[in-house]
Amino acid sequence: MTGPTHAELRAATDDLRDELAAATEAVPGVVRLEPTLRNALRRLQAGTTVLANGRAARSAADGIELHRRGEVVDVHVDVATAADRAAGATAREVRQALARVLVAHALEPGSLTVAVLSVER
Repeated sequence: MTGPTHAELRAATDDLRDELAAATEAVPGVVRLEPTLRNALRRLQAGTTVLANGRAARSAADGIELHRRGEVVDVHVDVATAADRAAGATAREVRQALARVLVAHALEPGSLTVAVLSVER
């Protein structure tokens, strides 16, 4: 029996990234995921950058980076948070939400980091 193909692994990773993005955005105090140059380069490398109305399209998972080592998954998230909520508390809740998604997929949370890139008023 052979394992999953590269295309199947990429699709599963993209689905997981999208689910992690949704869980992050559902945390109170998260204003949005922050796209970074790293995300843009990932899209270019994957050939998934599309122009819509003359502008580069964003992925729902911009701001999420993940690395898988077997069943262990490391996740890094870049977010903007609301000023009316402590950024540290929001980051802790994001890490908890990420861990819940990974465990629901029978994966082991590895390093879960949250970078608050801006605080919105």
